[in-house]
Amino acid sequence: MGNRLDGRVAIVTGGSGGIGAASARLFWEEGASVMLVDLKSAALDETANQISPIGERIAVFAADLVDESLAAEAVGETVDRFGKLDVLANVAAVRVYGPVTEATGESWDRIVGVNLRAVANCCKYAIPLMAAGGGGTIVNVSSSNANVGRAGMAQYDATKSALLALTRSMACDHAGERIRVNTVSPGPTLTPFHVRNRAAKTGESLAEAEAAMRAAGAPNTLLGRQAEPIEIAYAILFLAGPESSYVTGANFSIDGGLSGLRS
Repeated sequence: MGNRLDGRVAIVTGGSGGIGAASARLFWEEGASVMLVDLKSAALDETANQISPIGERIAVFAADLVDESLAAEAVGETVDRFGKLDVLANVAAVRVYGPVTEATGESWDRIVGVNLRAVANCCKYAIPLMAAGGGGTIVNVSSSNANVGRAGMAQYDATKSALLALTRSMACDHAGERIRVNTVSPGPTLTPFHVRNRAAKTGESLAEAEAAMRAAGAPNTLLGRQAEPIEIAYAILFLAGPESSYVTGANFSIDGGLSGLRS
C-alpha cells in the first residue's frame, strides 16, 4: 500500500471488473476513497468486497450512466458519502462488432450513449464539484484503435476516437479550474469480458478460454502478448496522481507497441 492518493476521493465507472476493478483496487491501495459505478449491483458488491471486506473507504452505485439524471446522482452520492470528489476514471464501455453497413440506429444509440454520452454526463456533474474543491483529474479510457483503425469495429473505434477529441477539449476548457483531463488508450487486454466472449463462442470453459488466449498472444503488437488489466490500471493511477501534475490533454498508449507497429 502507498499514499499517492491519500485522502482523495475517486469515482471509477465500469468498476465491477477488468480494467475498472483493477484501477479501483490501485486507487484504494494508494489511500483513496472509491465509489464503484457499473450496471449490476451484485458484481459491484463482489468487487467492493474483494477490495475491502470490511467496507472501508469504498461504496457502490448501480446505474446506467447514459441516463443523465443517474450520472448526476452517482456523482452526488459520492460527495454525500465521502465529502468531495478529486478523481473521475471513466472506464465503462460497450462494444458493437461489424462494419458500418451492418450498423443500426439502435446500435449507434447504444454505443454512442455508453462510450461517449455517459462519459460526458459524468464529467458534466463532476467538473463543477472538482472546481469548487480546488481542482481534480479526469482519466478517460479510449483505445489504441482510435488512431490506427481495424476491420469490423467501425462503431466502437469511432466512439473511442471521439473520446480523444472530447478529452482534449475538456482539458482546454477546464485547465483554469486546475482540472486535468487525459486519456489512456489500451491495446489488447486480457479482461474477463473477453474471456467470457471467447468461451461463449467456442464452448470452452472460462479457464480453457483464458489459457487459449494467453497461448495465442497478440501478434499485432511488438511485445506479442495481451496486457493484464493491472498494467492499464497503473497508467490510470499515474494520471490520477500527483506525479502527472504537469500532464493534461494527453493520450497515453499502453498497447505493447501496436500503435507504433501500425501507424
